[in-house]
Amino acid sequence: MRRHPLEDAEVIDLITRGRRTGRPHRVELWFVYRDGAVYLMAHARAHGQGTDWYRNLRADPRVAIEAEGGRWEGIAEPLSPEWLPAVTDWFREKYGAAAVRHWYEGTLRLPVRVRLHA
Repeated sequence: MRRHPLEDAEVIDLITRGRRTGRPHRVELWFVYRDGAVYLMAHARAHGQGTDWYRNLRADPRVAIEAEGGRWEGIAEPLSPEWLPAVTDWFREKYGAAAVRHWYEGTLRLPVRVRLHA
């Protein structure tokens, strides 16, 4: 069975539509690809509403992902807090425990799933 190109990518560019401007907003992110979906973790920030890209996808869930010379479109959905332990474990498997501890632990995170269009 052929591997999906995102299985080998280290990072992705997530492209959302600006919630105020409507212009494309691009950000490079760590991610995990699993079962045809991309999983992300947004920093909740002090106000608890998340980073710009997270607030953008809440306003318009249509997103694009670019990596490894490819582009995929999908629909993003914020996940419930119950997903956070599993998504964090998947990030540990991919990036290593020390990196995840440094960048993700100790701060409130908001898990997201992007379901890619076939």
